[in-house]
Amino acid sequence: MIPTAPLQNRASKILVVDDDISVHRLLTAYLKKHKFIVENCLDSQEAVEKVTRFQPDLVLLDLMMPGLDGISATRRIRNLDLSSYLPIIVLTARKDIRDMVLALEAGADDYITKPFEFEELMARLKNMLRLKTLQDRLLHKSAELNEANQQINRLNHTLMSTNKKLQKKLYEFHNLVEVSYRVMGQLEFEQLLRQAVINVLGIFATRNALLLLANEQDNDLFEVVESRGYRPGELDQLQVYRHDKLVHYVELIKHSFRVKELPREFKDIVPFLKGYEIDLVSPLIRNDNVVGLLCLGPSFKDEDYSDDSIEMLGILTNMLTIAVHNAQMYEHIRALSYTDGMTGLHNYRFFRLRIKEEYARSRRENVPVSLLILDVDNFKNYNDTLGHPAGDEVLRKVSFILKQSVRDNDIVARYGGEEFAIILPGADKDGASALAERIRVKVQDTEFYRQEIQPEGKLTISIGIATFPDDAINEVELIENADKALYHAKETGKNKVVEAQEVIKPI
Repeated sequence: MIPTAPLQNRASKILVVDDDISVHRLLTAYLKKHKFIVENCLDSQEAVEKVTRFQPDLVLLDLMMPGLDGISATRRIRNLDLSSYLPIIVLTARKDIRDMVLALEAGADDYITKPFEFEELMARLKNMLRLKTLQDRLLHKSAELNEANQQINRLNHTLMSTNKKLQKKLYEFHNLVEVSYRVMGQLEFEQLLRQAVINVLGIFATRNALLLLANEQDNDLFEVVESRGYRPGELDQLQVYRHDKLVHYVELIKHSFRVKELPREFKDIVPFLKGYEIDLVSPLIRNDNVVGLLCLGPSFKDEDYSDDSIEMLGILTNMLTIAVHNAQMYEHIRALSYTDGMTGLHNYRFFRLRIKEEYARSRRENVPVSLLILDVDNFKNYNDTLGHPAGDEVLRKVSFILKQSVRDNDIVARYGGEEFAIILPGADKDGASALAERIRVKVQDTEFYRQEIQPEGKLTISIGIATFPDDAINEVELIENADKALYHAKETGKNKVVEAQEVIKPI
């Protein structure tokens, strides 16, 4: 593995791979001006050696080079065993979408066509470096999780070495370790909660169990996030607040307790807990702060929980606390890595992932899927006249209109620049066309700041539509034909909706 320093503590290093010396000089001067450390490489065959020696944070790679082309060089770089994620942006003077698709499939993260605006290049560089930081954090969290699992394994070995008098306890702890190992390895948040509560039922032979966690928006409110053994609606009114006596007691003792053993000054909590058939409570504590409560009902044998059981529950709860935190961090980082920072929509990376999934599902279930690609008309005129802040506000406003116009299961993404894409699972050509027209009219009728400077006196959009299987045989053609329809709309007057069948031959 190649060691790298934390990105936030040093200047980012950029490797430029291009056979044009003038490009090197231009990019080097611009990047160094913005405090980047730059290394150049004229021969793509040396790119792998440069990556190993220079250890860049990002690679700018020309797609068309003599000898080893950019796509092959990308594959070689991706085969390196690196200690952190290395984003690759390919530079190309060709407009052929197939070359760009091949580069992305080979492992490139983004592409930019020559000639390009330096502002666009800087925006993409910063976006890729943000993505690198997020993915490196995820790798770091995974390493922490592996270390936690190793600690659990070491605990298991220690228990198995105890004397024969502790065999029963050893067996119980062994089961606990096995269950916690499965729980700790689960990063899907809802699956983790479900699996944890089900395992509690099995380990402690309890009739019912529930888990309350602090609300992410209101940290003083604890809500039921998972339960087993209760009738539908039975827990709908169950809420606990941080100022309640129950939480005060948990903050005081910071360990599991039997409800029947509550001290006299806290006895008034008992009716509340018994009302939900709770006999045992174990707190989830992180950074000395209560973040949740794991509650168990009576045992199937109607026996008191033993001291060993309470000790085991405390250990399991501590492990669950770590697992919940890791899963929440994972969900947060994953969401950020697929979100466009400016509009809040899904980004192009997420779009590429979902268009493949929806195409595969469409084929499997024999249902249509439609794709809209839309573009803000004359956006360059608006942006150049009023400046980037005004242009960014237009993109955010259009994004809001798109999100308000689609169904819950539709996917809205920023396709790039002033272009957007909408995936419509299950929508046929007529449904997609009707939605596109509604969106077009809604944007046209919306008041935008200083829209009178536009050629038509208002801000409008053009939309291209393609539907599988009518207009394409795979997801690549679906994108291409929707893009062709959009181009035709732009070329024939703008502020219109064009279907792919108008510009391509029937398949």
